[in-house]
Amino acid sequence: MENLRLSIEKSEEISFGCLVDQRDRLLASSFGSNSPLVERHLVEYSTKTILKSFTRTNHWLAQEMIRRFEGAKNPKNVNLNRAFVSTHQAKVCDVLEKIPAGKVTTYGLISNHIGSAPRAVGGAVGSNPWSIFVPCHRVVPVSLTIGNYSLCGTLGVPIDEDKIDSAALWNPSEGA
Repeated sequence: MENLRLSIEKSEEISFGCLVDQRDRLLASSFGSNSPLVERHLVEYSTKTILKSFTRTNHWLAQEMIRRFEGAKNPKNVNLNRAFVSTHQAKVCDVLEKIPAGKVTTYGLISNHIGSAPRAVGGAVGSNPWSIFVPCHRVVPVSLTIGNYSLCGTLGVPIDEDKIDSAALWNPSEGA
């Protein structure tokens, strides 16, 4: 049986965790200020989704999460294991991966682009297993207000009071 690897690294007060398969593909990632919760989230993902055991190890992907969180300009290439996400979620994540740094898009623009409903897009964004690597934090409501989801204030776009500057809006149907 294939053994998965779980790696958790800490940077300042934030813990970053990755669940990686034997082919070095990322199955899931998580981060937060509570290291035991980060680990529990990844263990539960492994148990519920993949049904395989894991070993604890140090893996370069946990360090890559930290680099990206801190704004690295030259991110390393990461292979995602997409075997455990639905076709719909894979479509949404494909769009999320294309959102340029310094830009945001809306649930509605993504839904129009892939031919889905905005709520279904919201569900896929909210259950993104590859946080930081697939930038779900760059999706906002059509009002351009900052909603319930927050990545420690690192949207990286201009914000005027409680709204994102419309110049930062990216439409996936129009490309880069």
